[in-house]
Amino acid sequence: MNKEKIIYSLSVEDILAVIEDNNLNLKITKEDIPFIEEKIGDMIDWRGAIEFALLELKDSKKKLQTK
Repeated sequence: MNKEKIIYSLSVEDILAVIEDNNLNLKITKEDIPFIEEKIGDMIDWRGAIEFALLELKDSKKKLQTK
């Protein structure tokens, strides 16, 4: 198993898509990216998301074993 594999990432393209999809009428510059990056990092409960995924995996494996 590659322990360095990136599981999930966001790109500037993702940010631009959200701006467009939500009609935010906002222009961002490369100088804005660190601000957005910090805010996203502060908001996402990474540990909670990982724990949830692991519990779902455990439940899924348990269901396969009982079949």
